Amino acid sequence: MTHAYQQGGTLLLVEDSRLFSDTIRAMLRGTGGRIRRADTLCRARRHLALYTPDVAMIDLGLPDGSGLELIAECTRRSTRVPLIIAISGQSDLESAAYAAGADKFFEKPIVSLAQFRAALAPSCFDMNAKQTAAIIPMPDIGALRDDLYLALDLLQGPDQSDRRRYALQFCEGLARSLHDAEMKGAVAVAQSGFGAARLVDILRKRLRDQPLV
Repeated sequence: MTHAYQQGGTLLLVEDSRLFSDTIRAMLRGTGGRIRRADTLCRARRHLALYTPDVAMIDLGLPDGSGLELIAECTRRSTRVPLIIAISGQSDLESAAYAAGADKFFEKPIVSLAQFRAALAPSCFDMNAKQTAAIIPMPDIGALRDDLYLALDLLQGPDQSDRRRYALQFCEGLARSLHDAEMKGAVAVAQSGFGAARLVDILRKRLRDQPLV
């Protein structure tokens, strides 16, 4: 017998962190929902030129601009994206997300799997009691390593204000996802203008601590 939730809808995830993206993918596992990922505004717009997803989940801080722009675009489409969810590590952006047209807002990291799935049902899949687990899946080691390398590349690249602002925002999101207080403290120091040397050291240490695969 085929249940309705096995023919799930499509979630377009606009998110620069591979770690967070893989976590979302794992949280959807078993629901029948399909996920497509874009890591920039530009790539997200290419997706939207081809189809209308059932759900768009949009990070507000992206390499090439603000997710608020894309949220507004999704609301103005001739065929509006049915459910638009804003995601950010900065809770103070919630009101701006709703003003841009978001239907829901999640602060990173997402701590409730049941709440996350309930927010997407029935837009992306039919909710089924047997699917609702209490534990968020463990992050993928390869995804974490990719994010750590990206953070280092961003911090050690050209010293441009926009790039550096984005780099520190990315590192802050990574620290939140990992519940890493030491990394978060180093990000705050760098954001205060005291340099990123400590943050770079911590990122390198986290990479050394990763198991070889």
